[in-house]
Amino acid sequence: MATRKPRGLGGFFDAFRDAYGEGREEWSKAYRESRKAQGKSESAPRIDEMGGAYPTGIRLTELAQDLTGRQLSDKNKSNRFIRDDLGIGTKQGAGPRAGQILGTIAADATQDNTRSFWWLLNAAQAAGNVIAEKAMNVANPSLYGKSIITNPKTNIPYNIKDEDLPAQYISGKTPKKGVSIDEDGYLYKRNFEPGDLAALAIPTGVAINTGLGLMTPFGGAEGYKAAIPSDEDPSKTDNVLGEVALKYFMGKTGNLLPYDEFSQVRPDVSREEYNKYQAWKYDKNEDWNPLDGDTSMLAGALRTTTEGIHGPELQFLGRSLPVTTGVIPYASALAGGLVGVKRDKPIRGGLVGGTAGLAIGQIAGNLLEQERRRRNQVENQLDYEQN
Repeated sequence: MATRKPRGLGGFFDAFRDAYGEGREEWSKAYRESRKAQGKSESAPRIDEMGGAYPTGIRLTELAQDLTGRQLSDKNKSNRFIRDDLGIGTKQGAGPRAGQILGTIAADATQDNTRSFWWLLNAAQAAGNVIAEKAMNVANPSLYGKSIITNPKTNIPYNIKDEDLPAQYISGKTPKKGVSIDEDGYLYKRNFEPGDLAALAIPTGVAINTGLGLMTPFGGAEGYKAAIPSDEDPSKTDNVLGEVALKYFMGKTGNLLPYDEFSQVRPDVSREEYNKYQAWKYDKNEDWNPLDGDTSMLAGALRTTTEGIHGPELQFLGRSLPVTTGVIPYASALAGGLVGVKRDKPIRGGLVGGTAGLAIGQIAGNLLEQERRRRNQVENQLDYEQN
């Protein structure tokens, strides 16, 4: 398709207005067409879908490719042709190109394209699911692929021109759920349903939520208040439905119990350690040096410590994820899932492998944590006796 080449300031402003007016639907359509050209299903890992339909990233990548003169891959060439055909291709000429890039950046600010990545990843559970989803796809690319549909009697592929096409695949000329038609009229069906693919993240999700203390419907995690604390016992709740709802939808957990109550269930933590942990937890000062054992980055949004009340710990937006009871089970569940999805039945294999990995990781992590607590309690007792 020939591309108009406007000149001068008029070309700049026209290109700016054109790019600013582009919406997510055009870019999503271009991404779907790209996957179709590669013989893949429309669905993909969420981070791939967002990155593949991210105008600012694509425009800047195109600019870098053109400025460096790097040879484009067949995939990049195909994607550029697709965008040209959809009317969102690269403008020609310095003025129009500059206007297009600035228009895309301005549209990003008003359509929240870049901020969408933050919204996708701004919780430990969400980030864990995105990582697991992408890793599963790398381990088994067929998870998000599609296969041609053949007549089981003749082994000949079905085509839209055929008479009496099976009703489970097409209604008239309209494809049913999960079915697509290529440019030659052949019918394809995605290999796996999106719900089944999402289920692969259940074991890793359980690991993250358990580590965060969100799998306690009747109250707070050990040493913590409930999200909706009872008047009689703040570590318990009188509103189980509300407790579950706050933890599931809001990711909300209760705060630490006062030390006198906390120490009854966590005798391994001294008052000094408790106070030091509280100070670290709410410190907003920047500390990017991991050599001192603690870090606090991005105004406290991301913190790490090697000596918290949970041992080594990662804290993300105020949510504490211990290494022993959170990160280790997650890594183990993910490893088991990656092994499982490579089997002949990847959904079943991934779930079985992930669940087995979760169990192993939780056992190992809890044993490590109990031993850490035992040692710490002994050390605290010795210090108390010496003083």
